[in-house]
Amino acid sequence: MADTATFHPGIIYDSVNCFRYPGESYALYLPKNYIATKKFPVVFFFDAHARGWLPVKRYKPLADSFNFILVASNESKNGQAAQKRNQIIYHFMQDVEQRFSIDPERIYTGGFSGGARVAAGIGLSNKNIAGVIGCAAGFPKLNRIVNTRLAYVGIVGNTDFNFLEMKQLYSELEAAHWRHSLLIFNGHHQWPPVETMKRAFDFLQTDAMRRQLIPVDKYLITRLKADFKERRKQASKNDNPLLQRQIDYQGVAFLKGLTPVGNYEKEIQRLLLNPRLKKQQQQEVFLKKEEQRWQQIYARAFESKDAGWWKNTLDHLSGMQKRAKTPAEKQMTRRLFNYLSLMSYLYADGSLNNNQTAAAGKYLMVYKKSDPTNPEVYFLKALYYAMEGETNAILPALQKAADNGFKDVKRLEDNAYFSGFRQTPIFRKILLRVKENKKTAEER
Repeated sequence: MADTATFHPGIIYDSVNCFRYPGESYALYLPKNYIATKKFPVVFFFDAHARGWLPVKRYKPLADSFNFILVASNESKNGQAAQKRNQIIYHFMQDVEQRFSIDPERIYTGGFSGGARVAAGIGLSNKNIAGVIGCAAGFPKLNRIVNTRLAYVGIVGNTDFNFLEMKQLYSELEAAHWRHSLLIFNGHHQWPPVETMKRAFDFLQTDAMRRQLIPVDKYLITRLKADFKERRKQASKNDNPLLQRQIDYQGVAFLKGLTPVGNYEKEIQRLLLNPRLKKQQQQEVFLKKEEQRWQQIYARAFESKDAGWWKNTLDHLSGMQKRAKTPAEKQMTRRLFNYLSLMSYLYADGSLNNNQTAAAGKYLMVYKKSDPTNPEVYFLKALYYAMEGETNAILPALQKAADNGFKDVKRLEDNAYFSGFRQTPIFRKILLRVKENKKTAEER
């Protein structure tokens, strides 16, 4: 029986305790048209950092327009042991399915980064999952895939350090004739914009129509055709046949079996004769090899090279970015900076946790030069200064973290290294700014 007495349609609930496991919770949104006597599709979201509120609040408009229930775990996050993570997933999904009116044939999972791998793992291992939305990361390593009927839509930003991984997964799924698509937006490693996620929901809808789980929606098909036509027209105007071809592939993936797609298939073949496309494809292959080569160089250098080598290397990458002539080259260099940002964060954080401050100093230098507006850079620098006894540098670093959008109130309040500053006016001012950052992020 659905619990409509407690949870009302059209209201976001940041924290719903699992009925049998009150220490575990999830964020919830029931669409405005939700009624307990009708079955609704549901998306179980997983965030890499257990920010359940984030996807639920961001995609609330889609829940209303598509009549989907949205739920997102407040417990599942990167770094958990498999047994603990699986227990969290089981409790979360069981609670939602028992308390709300779910369509058992339209259960979907979705996630961001590590959460995308969790979502894909659930879908590939469970025949009851109809589809997966994987944002910014691909499949986990599995011994066996159970659900080969799974519909999969990948989403990635064009400057995301996992861009090549998502492109490779797309090629593999295409070769395997999987029911899938890949959506690319202008952005980095992040939950995608609402407009891009809307296309993912469109994909789930057309897949459900093909499976005869819902009636064919002629209005949706007409809207999608118009959208593909307009986007393709713009790509042609910008002399971008590679993008045109990507849009044509999306047309086939979204609409095949619902309406004739011969025009998209013909355009895919016709574009093969376009010399501009051939040039773009050659550049794509070259840039892929370059990006992989530099990633390998950077990965080997983190522990073996000194600060001087890294300064020269980062200057070289900045020069590559300035000399880049095409959008694809610029995106590739930006992805390399984002890759260095991730790796230097991991190494700096690990070094600080192990009290290896000399190594942390080098990694923080790389982190700052790679991603100078990232608030995490300055929070970790504040920890570094505290461990090194550089007391006068701690608060300025925390201030810069706050100015750049740091919003983890709990980490700031609970960190023992900052206990001596908690009653000072400057620290209280910084804490207030961090709380404001958190509030702003949650309201977006």
